[in-house]
Order: sequence, then structure tokens, then C-alpha cells
Amino acid sequence: DLCIVRASYVTFVWTRSAHGQLSTMQGDQLLPPALLAKIYPGLEGWVDVETVGVKATVIGGTFVMFLIIFILSYLGSFTFETFKAHLRTKEKVFWCLAFVRAVFGFIAASFGFWYLAVDSTLHQDVVNSKTFMSTMAVYMCVGFFLFECFLLFSSNIIFRNFDPFLALHHSLSLVGFSIVVYYGKSHFFAVVGMLLEVSTPFTCLCWMLLKAKMSHLLIWKANQFLLVHLFHCRSLLEGYFFYKSYFHWDNIWETMPGPIMFFLYTQLSVQFFLLTPYWTYKKSMQMFNPVDWNHERPVAVGNGAALHGKQD
Repeated sequence: DLCIVRASYVTFVWTRSAHGQLSTMQGDQLLPPALLAKIYPGLEGWVDVETVGVKATVIGGTFVMFLIIFILSYLGSFTFETFKAHLRTKEKVFWCLAFVRAVFGFIAASFGFWYLAVDSTLHQDVVNSKTFMSTMAVYMCVGFFLFECFLLFSSNIIFRNFDPFLALHHSLSLVGFSIVVYYGKSHFFAVVGMLLEVSTPFTCLCWMLLKAKMSHLLIWKANQFLLVHLFHCRSLLEGYFFYKSYFHWDNIWETMPGPIMFFLYTQLSVQFFLLTPYWTYKKSMQMFNPVDWNHERPVAVGNGAALHGKQD
């Protein structure tokens, strides 16, 4: 049968009825299963996102997808003279990794913003509420952080360059999202928390422009100004999670699995009190002194002075 969907006045929502059965209803949200079911009848019954096979497929597929993006960015970057002639091998790896992080940051921040400001489903029960999209988002994060940790630790070993704060952040993220996948709970904190990645594309652009010797241009200064502002916004969002926890504490205490609670508030505390203030300070300093802190190498600025440093 040919189904014509008039998006101007009807959207279909995939949800569960009071008895746990799948149903389609008219509403304000648009979730893929209902839409795909109109295109391919029976798809809802076929896709069970809780099975091990689907989890492994999405996580493994995400890993492969970002690996392909990394390889394509490496090959495509040879069209830039800066990449081809002026970057050392480890800087080329970091350049491509920065591009991959920027792609992930955009996707993750989009999910986070949607569930923070548009779709209130996860706000109703911060521990047990979840949707098809939030489940897929969590799986995607596990796949990305698997890729990130694999490449990060591999490059650290090969090039003998170690950033403890970045390694701590990504390791905690991998473990935290993996536990969320295992228990299938706390999607509010996991998915809305993906909005913290909103600073990632601008951080990556900052470094790439710096290596392209464009730190004297308005675009770099504007990006840096926006980046510092976004790190302040990160602090606000992290504080919001403590605020939300206070008003939902009874439910959190009674229903949130212990491992999720431990890693959630460990990582949230580390980020709120240590990592985000540190990164905000470093990016604020970098706004006035364009320095490459990722690799020990002088960067010529203004009067030709050589600066050294190490970036988060």
C-alpha cells in the first residue's frame, strides 16, 4: 500500500502503550521507527534495540564508520599544503582525529540539544525513561569512545605523547556509556549529557586553524571567543545535572543501578570541578597567546617569539 504522509500537519510517534505494546500515535515528536514503519511495514516488530545482536551491530558499525571517516580525512587532507608539507606524522594523525571528533561533536550535541530543549520524554523519569533514538544515541557513543580510546592510546604509545586529562575524560566516558547500555537506564543523563560535546567542533577548528597559521585572522579569534563561551555553558549544563538530581533524588536513589550512580557522579564531579574549569582557563589563555599545546613545538606569533606548551 502506498502511504502518503503530510508532514505539515501530522507526525507519527513511536511509543509504548500502558501495557508495553508498540503503538503509533499523532503528536509533536517524530521518531524513526514509526516513520520507517510507513515505508517498510513490519519494521517495528523486526527491530529490537535491546538484543545483543543489535547492540553489537550499532556499536561495531559506529566504530567502523568513524574509522572510515578518519581514513578519508587523512587522504583528503593531502590537498592542503599545510597538512602535506608542514605537519609531522603525529600532527597529521591528530589533524585527522580532530576532524573525526568534530563530526562526532556535532552529532552528539544535536542529540543532546533535542532531548534537552525539544523532546521532554526523558525528563519525565530521569532514570527509567528512554526512546528508540536515545537508545541508538547511547550505542553510538560507545562505538565512538571505543574508536577514540583505541586511537588515542595507540598514538600515545607510538608517539610517546600522553595527555592524562583527555585520557581520563574519554576512559570515563567509555565506561560510563557502556554501563548505561548494559542496564538500559539513565538515558536522560547520558543523552542530554552529549550536549557537553558542543565545544568539540570548535576546539578542533581552533587547533586546525592554528596549525594552518591562521591565528591572526578574525575567524580564529571569533572561534576562540565562542569556544570560551561554550566552556562556560558546559559548566552551566553540568550544574543543571546536579540541580536535576536534587529534585529527582528519591527516584534516583531507589531505582538507579549502583554502578551507573557511581560513574555518573564521579565523572560529573571530575568534569564540573576539574576538567571544565581547567579547559576554560587554557582556552582563555590561548585566546590571547595562540599556542599549540598538543605537541612540543615552537609556534611563531606576532613578533616572532617562540612559545611552547601542551594542550588538552
